[in-house]
Amino acid sequence: MIIRAALVAVLFGIASSLFAQNAPLPPEPLPPALQLPLQPGSGPMIIGPGGNITVPGMAETEPAASAGFEPAVGRVGRPVEYRVTITGSQRPVEMPDPPVPPGLDVAPGGRSIGTQVLNGALVMTSTYRYSVVCTRAGNFTMPAFEVAIGTKRVRVPPAGLTVIEPDPGEAAYQPARVELDLPQRDFFVGETIGARLVVIETPDESPQFVAHVAKTTGAAVFRPSMRPKREQITIDGKQFNGLAMPVQITPILEGDAELGCQVMVHVQKMDPTGRRSGFTVQTTLDSKPAKVRVLALPRAGRLPGFTGAIGRFSVAQPRLSAGEVEAGEPVTLTIAIAGEGNLEGVAAPEIDASSGWQAYKPTTEFQADAEDPHGVRGSKTFVYTLVPAREGLKSTPPLPFCYFDPVRRAYVDITVPPLPIVVKASSAAASPTESVKSEPPPAPEAPRTAEPAMTGLEEQPGRWVRALGPALGGRWFLILQAVPPALLLGLWAWRRRKEYLAANPQIVRRRRARVAARRELAAARTAARKGDHEGFLRASAGALREAAAPLDTAQAASLTREEVLRLLGDDENTSALARKLLDSADAANYSTKAGNGFEPAVLLPELERAVQTLSRRA
Repeated sequence: MIIRAALVAVLFGIASSLFAQNAPLPPEPLPPALQLPLQPGSGPMIIGPGGNITVPGMAETEPAASAGFEPAVGRVGRPVEYRVTITGSQRPVEMPDPPVPPGLDVAPGGRSIGTQVLNGALVMTSTYRYSVVCTRAGNFTMPAFEVAIGTKRVRVPPAGLTVIEPDPGEAAYQPARVELDLPQRDFFVGETIGARLVVIETPDESPQFVAHVAKTTGAAVFRPSMRPKREQITIDGKQFNGLAMPVQITPILEGDAELGCQVMVHVQKMDPTGRRSGFTVQTTLDSKPAKVRVLALPRAGRLPGFTGAIGRFSVAQPRLSAGEVEAGEPVTLTIAIAGEGNLEGVAAPEIDASSGWQAYKPTTEFQADAEDPHGVRGSKTFVYTLVPAREGLKSTPPLPFCYFDPVRRAYVDITVPPLPIVVKASSAAASPTESVKSEPPPAPEAPRTAEPAMTGLEEQPGRWVRALGPALGGRWFLILQAVPPALLLGLWAWRRRKEYLAANPQIVRRRRARVAARRELAAARTAARKGDHEGFLRASAGALREAAAPLDTAQAASLTREEVLRLLGDDENTSALARKLLDSADAANYSTKAGNGFEPAVLLPELERAVQTLSRRA
């Protein structure tokens, strides 16, 4: 009876919790209002729940709209500003694209919020700016259109513009331009080149900052620093003002190539007098292609220990953790290589296994030179763990290493010489064995004869009876009684889980992304075993994008390289690997030649670590 009462109580509690799930939940408390500065002298702007914007002392008025051109008379080929002002709106407005008449090119230029006094009351205004370029002379009218403000619709009136031909002898409009400043010489496949991407200021446009850089060719890998500086730039003996951005370029295909890039930059327009107008727009500029010749590394003269180092390097004095060890005792060997080139991607030199030393895979650490804006100078440290196989060794094995000098076009040997060390015999002694006296086993006891204690009872139970005790104490009875509450508990948990996933779709998205990332990683492992470079690149890029998809709430295939790198954050090692794999994948997709400057089996562990880093952050 006690067990039945307990089971009824459990069932009643579960049923009550299930019915309670259908009860309406109380509304969650809204976050407190945010206060942001609006303009100097206008007081704070308060953004409350729902996105409503208020200013202390601001009157509530019916929203209205106005539009116009500044100036109202423009010239062919020179931009004018088209402004749309929404007055009295306390909600964010999604401005539709205005209807553009033929002969005008319109580009959005940003939005500003302010206040003004209207009929003695303080009201809020939102101004939307557009850059308009006229391609021919004539009279143009920007048609009227409607804007949705909450549940209301406001009509934007039409605006007229008169366009005239430029005066005789007037200079044509000069937009900002982009050029790629490269060293004047031949390059080699796999070489890291320090170059500059310069955005030049003109009398009509002044670049403010660079938002994005994309390469236009698959013949090289671009790595911009995204930290441009305003400075004076000398090109062909002429001085210009503008932005200079250091960029690393690594050619991956040999032959004649044209290197170029596309830059998304924000520029400030100048008025006809040459002063800054305060009107900034975003524009996309293409650099003039730079013609270069990329050569393959020569095979003649290649020395032992070449692991892909291209540039100019030197080896510091190697260090041993101890000068005297016993056979079988590990010792660490530290080697530091510094210089200018592709040192970040250089593999560690290998130690000869027949030298009497057992060597393990070394750990590496790259440190870039903080004073080098291009990031091609730095140092790399290799730490080897060596174990002497026998006593009597007098020195560590030599470490063959060489690099290719692209200026001298020759291989340079910088082999690490042996270091003196004393290897003694092992001091571990064999543990003595203890003799154990054998004792004769005890004699077995004679078997005892069981005598019946009770008589007259059945020796076997009946057909339906398995035990003589009550059914309530049987295990099967307790298990059968626990089945209904277990089913109800499982249904309740399933329903709670379903409602939780519906309220948190990011969990489902993260789970699908991890499954897709594991699938792409499996494909990358298969391609690495087969030596399929293109398949490994395609699967690696897919794994990185799938793992980063939950962080960007976008489809994995739509993520660009810069978006994946931004999601990696300050993890330099994983960012460098992701950049190399994504750039190589782009080169394999858009070029008839694919670079073979990497080994899939070597990059596979680093790829798995990068995917794990993205999965943890997701």
